[in-house]
Amino acid sequence: MTRQWSLPIVALAGGALFWLGSNFGMKWALMALIGFGFGFTLSFSRFGIVFGWREMLTKRNSYYVRVHLLTIAIEILLFTCFLSFTHALFGDAMVGNVMAIGVPFIVGAFLFGIGMQLAGVCATGTLYCCGEGQPRFWLVLLCYGIGTLISNQFRPTLDATFSSQVVLAKDLTGNIWSGMLLNLALVAVLFALFRSSELKRTGELKPIFSGGNLFWRDGRFTVLTGGILIALLNSAVVALHGSAWTITGAVYDMALRGASVFGLFEGNPKLAQPLFINPMVGMFWLGILGAMLARCLSGGGNFAPMRLGNSLASIIGGLLMGMGAMYSACNLGGFFDGTASGSLHGWVWMLMALGGSLIGIRLRPLFRL
Repeated sequence: MTRQWSLPIVALAGGALFWLGSNFGMKWALMALIGFGFGFTLSFSRFGIVFGWREMLTKRNSYYVRVHLLTIAIEILLFTCFLSFTHALFGDAMVGNVMAIGVPFIVGAFLFGIGMQLAGVCATGTLYCCGEGQPRFWLVLLCYGIGTLISNQFRPTLDATFSSQVVLAKDLTGNIWSGMLLNLALVAVLFALFRSSELKRTGELKPIFSGGNLFWRDGRFTVLTGGILIALLNSAVVALHGSAWTITGAVYDMALRGASVFGLFEGNPKLAQPLFINPMVGMFWLGILGAMLARCLSGGGNFAPMRLGNSLASIIGGLLMGMGAMYSACNLGGFFDGTASGSLHGWVWMLMALGGSLIGIRLRPLFRL
């Protein structure tokens, strides 16, 4: 895609925002606009969560993970301020992103960790790579959706078999503000551990805040800029909606509609509702357009061609991510949003997904990745 496509993309995005605002309301339009910003920022900064974890686990390069922790720290501060209110700007309950911890959640996060390393992306990475026009990641998205459909069929059995418990930092410390300090302390400890690990392994450390061009380099945002903007955008979603951006629910809703074309899941009550009644669906597709615009403006090299190996990895990785995310959410929804919401499931998600990533990284050579 070249710069000549920029204007049509902006016009299409504007038309979509107008349609959402007219048919569903101002909140849907504003959230979709934020989704556009997400897609643009993710692509224009190359904010790679999966790549960053792989760099840390294989090379002890902690730069990307430290930026991730900085992003989470900003979110913790902003989310906590918003969550101190009872309702969001449009009247939704201010609940944040809280998940119960149990066997399905733990296994789901572990499977997601394996899948994201095979696919080479997480849910947000899938979105912006699709927007950039990389065909392999449309295959990941398709299989992600199929994975959510398969996994959700086991929910009644799993819910009846295993008990799960919500654990909030504020319940451990006494109030939301001391819970915020606990989470910030955990972020600081991890930041120091990753920093120390890199210094011990390599003898040097790539600084985040020193040197020139902190926020703009080589014609695009730096990863640091991307992290800061993502924290601000995600916090804006909380202010509007009462909870932060998630992708898995939107992918499931779209996959459900796709499956219904073939006569499947006809009794599901979600099929009686408009697809875009879930504002995350609008955010998803405007995110695709945002990533398309970023690709047009930044240019870039050619994409890796689809081969048998990376196609199989995309299929397996997408299925595992979709199946796992239905019970644990993704990197953003499970780790970033959960931690920032004061739910300790975010830290459990990180540990389990790191364990899964270790396996996924070991499996990558089998697919010539």
